[in-house]
Amino acid sequence: MRSHPFSWLGPVVLPRLTLLLNHVVSSEPIASGKLQPHAGRTIDLRWTSTFSPPLPRFLLPADGSQGLLPPPMRFVITPAGLFELVESGGAPLPPGDGLTLTIELGNPFTLGRQLLTGQRPEVRIEGDAALAEVASWLMNHLRWDVQDDVARLLGNAPAEWLRAIGDTVRQAVQRWRPGQAGDAGAASASRR
Repeated sequence: MRSHPFSWLGPVVLPRLTLLLNHVVSSEPIASGKLQPHAGRTIDLRWTSTFSPPLPRFLLPADGSQGLLPPPMRFVITPAGLFELVESGGAPLPPGDGLTLTIELGNPFTLGRQLLTGQRPEVRIEGDAALAEVASWLMNHLRWDVQDDVARLLGNAPAEWLRAIGDTVRQAVQRWRPGQAGDAGAASASRR
């Protein structure tokens, strides 16, 4: 079976996403405190989507699966209240003893717009009730303070400048509605 053209991306990106996740969790001591009692338990992330991208056939998986979705991930909660990525080596993960989060990924443009407006994709939580409560709390309360990290690296002025640009982009995306009468593409199409 031939490998998918994007299969190299997972091993490069997943460890860095784990570092980012741990950075966000460690910046909020309450979060790691809530995770510590669950040390050794697992949190599995799975992805589903009904969106079919308009890609050339050679970029789509040969078996017709949803191969463009990120691979399933498993994290083990460490005694420090952080996450450790479990490498599966491409093999299917056996059932864990914790929680499974199934995330619905739809149209990438709609998903990006939802994220910019503060909405989250639909998440189905299955498994241990106490760990599910902690996972729900983390999803509702943890936010990455990008401005604080940029200020630490580059200073307050560049961080404030980037925040202003981000706010402008976010406001523009929130106002934009595809297919509205004010949309330039829709206006030119209606004149034809």
